[in-house]
Amino acid sequence: MKKVQLIAALVLVVMAMCSCTNTDYQKTIPANATLVVKADMKSISEKTDFQNSKMRGLLEGVMATVVKGKDLKAVRDYVDDPMKMGIDWSMPIYFFMVGDETLGLTMKVNDDDGVKDFILLLKDQGMASKPVDKDGLMCGTLFDDIHYAYDANSLLLLASMKGGGSSTMSRMVRELMNQNEKDCFISTELFDRMNEEEKDIVSCSNGEVPKGMGALSTAFSTLLLPPSVKAKDLYFVSWGNFENGQMVFSSHVYGKTEKAQKALQEMDNQLGAIEGKYIGRASDKTLVWAGAHVKGDWMLGKLKGVKDIKELLFMAERAIDIEQMLRTVDGDMAVELRVEDADYNAKDPFGYVAYAELKNTDFLADVDDWKQSMKEFGMKMQDNGENQYVLVANKDTIGWGVQDKDLYFVSANSNVQEQGGNPSLEACKDDIQKNKFYLWVDLTKIPWAKFAQKNLPPFAEPLSKLNVLVVKASSADEVTLTLELKNKDENILKQLLK
Repeated sequence: MKKVQLIAALVLVVMAMCSCTNTDYQKTIPANATLVVKADMKSISEKTDFQNSKMRGLLEGVMATVVKGKDLKAVRDYVDDPMKMGIDWSMPIYFFMVGDETLGLTMKVNDDDGVKDFILLLKDQGMASKPVDKDGLMCGTLFDDIHYAYDANSLLLLASMKGGGSSTMSRMVRELMNQNEKDCFISTELFDRMNEEEKDIVSCSNGEVPKGMGALSTAFSTLLLPPSVKAKDLYFVSWGNFENGQMVFSSHVYGKTEKAQKALQEMDNQLGAIEGKYIGRASDKTLVWAGAHVKGDWMLGKLKGVKDIKELLFMAERAIDIEQMLRTVDGDMAVELRVEDADYNAKDPFGYVAYAELKNTDFLADVDDWKQSMKEFGMKMQDNGENQYVLVANKDTIGWGVQDKDLYFVSANSNVQEQGGNPSLEACKDDIQKNKFYLWVDLTKIPWAKFAQKNLPPFAEPLSKLNVLVVKASSADEVTLTLELKNKDENILKQLLK
């Protein structure tokens, strides 16, 4: 716990004074790094108004708990004037990962004596070892498991996520400090891509997936790419920026090979711009609205590439020719999640309506055969008007039907006819029509106070300031997330943390 508290304190100190430029200390990052994150923490701390924020009070509380005796005043002096640490806080901080086990942090040194003094203070607190000269570098450990090395130019911290491996980490931290430029991250195309963006946070990944994220990578590759292209054939450059009233995150994917890049282009060709046909069908109960413009044959092929979905389709085929139905999709699709119980007291307060534009309705000729098939599996389908049906399976009831050439599905507690429009969503119409995928979430419909007071009391007030979340993609190789607050006049970090 002591380690966690001090690390939190050090991170907050970093946030007080960092900024964003380039220098040769970046040579400590290896070319084979799987993930690199550059943070302009000075910009972030200025946007939070750190000196007058809750973060300042949190930092002082952590220090009072962790630091003993006369050293408390010295640590407070470092918070008031971080330049005393010997770190050049006018340069960016870089976090990086090698493989899926090694984490690194590199910073620019402008006074190695200052670095030594700070480490010796940590040593007096039992949190660091005394710096020892090895191969012309001053080396040691923090909290036993974090290895450090520094010289007049750079400070590098390295740790294994598995723990242990002391001799390996000790050797590796020295090797990275002395590596040739051709073996460094700065010699890669990813470095150039990364530095095209001057944002609060910029990250890049070479497509190698850390353990625990394999399922996410597989889902991305299976749903959006042909079988011959995997996540390892791609690399990603992402950025985040904290602005007045909103924060924006964007990620761009690139193919490492011509084959991978071509696959991304082919995927983009399969997705059309959203026409917005179903925007006006949303209601004032809409919590989530998601839309896209797709062709059924392509969509079905991607869905069947996911094992669990393929099994569900197989199960459905015993009663309904779901493949025939999906192949007729050609145009806009939209899914709407509604809040049917505004007080959130019901066991299931949500309902849904889904729409899809069809090129034909030939499958309706087979509905009577489907009804007979369902009986064999203990299900039934009831007529509920012209081309409108209710599917009953066990205790679940789903409505579906076709109106003109629009296929719809509706939950038992929602009404497909209840539309009326949603002014907030309709205000986004022009933006929606510029994109090929669009997810809109009305965060004002979530009772944050009710949820947060029970589980996360400190976050109840900040969460109540949220307005809308939007995730959108104008092309298949780029996605942008925007989190918007109700008050658009102040920086989002200052609002959330003050």
